[in-house]
Amino acid sequence: MNILITGGWSRLAHAITDELSDAHNLRLLDSVPIGKEGKFQMMDGSILDAADARQAVRGMDALIHTGEPPPDFPEGGLEREQMMLDFATRGTHTLFSAAIEAGIKRFIYAGSLSIFEAYPDDIYISEFWKPLPSPEITQMTKYLGELTCREFARDHMVTVTALRLGELVLEEEVRGKSPNPLWLDLRDAAQAFSCALNLNHSHHVWWTQRWAIYHICADISNPKFLVDKARQIGYQPTHNFQEENDSA
Repeated sequence: MNILITGGWSRLAHAITDELSDAHNLRLLDSVPIGKEGKFQMMDGSILDAADARQAVRGMDALIHTGEPPPDFPEGGLEREQMMLDFATRGTHTLFSAAIEAGIKRFIYAGSLSIFEAYPDDIYISEFWKPLPSPEITQMTKYLGELTCREFARDHMVTVTALRLGELVLEEEVRGKSPNPLWLDLRDAAQAFSCALNLNHSHHVWWTQRWAIYHICADISNPKFLVDKARQIGYQPTHNFQEENDSA
């Protein structure tokens, strides 16, 4: 399968690439140097530019949109927030529009479980819970990006899978720290994208679920976020931070 991965500079895109490169032909898109070598094609361009988006999706069978903005955005302030909002909404719309014109039927979006942080930690949250995103720019842009994706699933004969990811870390980076219910090892996150790619085997979109959401995080004791639904598509997290820290 030919797969386009956006946000190619990001750690998430690198982890997905490591997971998928042996079985698929990958193209990584970003407006900054990607800084990684491997079995994939690199492309410079921005999802905010319609011409770049059309070129990026050409010849692709599936699209993985990480939603990760390029690192050359301003460090902070109103200008950065405006650019991130534009990237999450207009950028996602421009990218998906180009992909649909190119005949792509399968889309995967990297959302965020941070949109549930307003809930207390002593409850179990599944995909049926209502998100409560704060005005904080990262939460808001991830949520708005997800809503943009959902509308494409409603308006077009395509399948869109939203993977709401926890806080991306590597287990070895946080070893010895108190477990965080949001933690998600990058390698487990990448596994979830592989599962989502295998979710629908039919080439006929009307035989598949056009919009689906899965919560993706570590499988710790007394979790805040349930991964039962994700297990149904084959997700099996292997990095359990709580067990690792308890044994230290």
